[in-house]
Amino acid sequence: MALTQKEIDALIDSVLKRQTGDKLQVAQGRLRVYDFRRPDKFSKDHLRGAQLIFDSFCRQTTSYFSGLFRMAVHVEVESIDQLTYAEFSRELSNPCCVAIVKLGDLPSSMLVNAHLRVMLPMLDRLCGGEGNSPGFSRTLTEIEISMARRILLALTGIFGETLEDFNMGHNRPDISSIEVNPYFIQQIMGPSDMVLSASILVRFGAQSDRIEFCLPYVTLEPVLPAFSLNRWFRENDGSDDKGDGHSVSPAIENLEVPISCRLGKTVLQMSQVVSLREGDVIEMDLSKDGLATLYVFGKAKFSAEVGTLGNRLAARICSLWENGEEDPV
Repeated sequence: MALTQKEIDALIDSVLKRQTGDKLQVAQGRLRVYDFRRPDKFSKDHLRGAQLIFDSFCRQTTSYFSGLFRMAVHVEVESIDQLTYAEFSRELSNPCCVAIVKLGDLPSSMLVNAHLRVMLPMLDRLCGGEGNSPGFSRTLTEIEISMARRILLALTGIFGETLEDFNMGHNRPDISSIEVNPYFIQQIMGPSDMVLSASILVRFGAQSDRIEFCLPYVTLEPVLPAFSLNRWFRENDGSDDKGDGHSVSPAIENLEVPISCRLGKTVLQMSQVVSLREGDVIEMDLSKDGLATLYVFGKAKFSAEVGTLGNRLAARICSLWENGEEDPV
């Protein structure tokens, strides 16, 4: 039964009276505060891609350092994060060992900060010592800086090879300078510029400390799409292949395929085979139309006429077999 207009008005008035004195419930959206001084440049997908890149880098570095220093060295990723250059520079100790590295044709430079707590034992080991820490932090000498350059050049070389393994171009690293005082480091970027910070934990004998990579956004921007995991998965599963066969045909053009031709076949017992002599005639199971069978990879694929082409034997394909049988030979 339909309500009259009077009943509808009374129903609305009763609802309004019950809500009198109650606070209005305002739906609050889930707001995310955006910091204009620290804008996000790297997505979560980029950070996960960087995690895989540095995981591969750490595995190669562990093997290289263990052979170089002839002792157990373990290298692993401690953290991957994005922060401002000012935040990174504030964490630099004084004295320090920071390499300014140019990566091929990529714009800007990256910084590699090797903490002295792990760098000094490495230098001691290379000089014939046991790789012990002096127990205090001090500035590197000129000879130690030269030796540290060789270590860091090998380290950044492994990083460059890792980037090549992930299809990021041939960016050969080159150390332009090594600074031992954080105040002398050239301002290669603005304080508010975003950088990708990778903290690598190095366990060197009884000592352990970090080697930090500072990769500016302007440096990674040309190769940043290669950090995407979705791109790697698409390349691995072949989803970029449009199905036209262009990506497969170059790989199979020079493939050798075994083809054999059979005029007929028969089945003999072993005693008959042993008793065969010169001049014996074997009756073959020939087809009524006199066509031979062409076998490709041991399976019957075509019916063919046998003849000659010049001074060579030849077979002309007449028809295609729907369901090929296995070659009995």
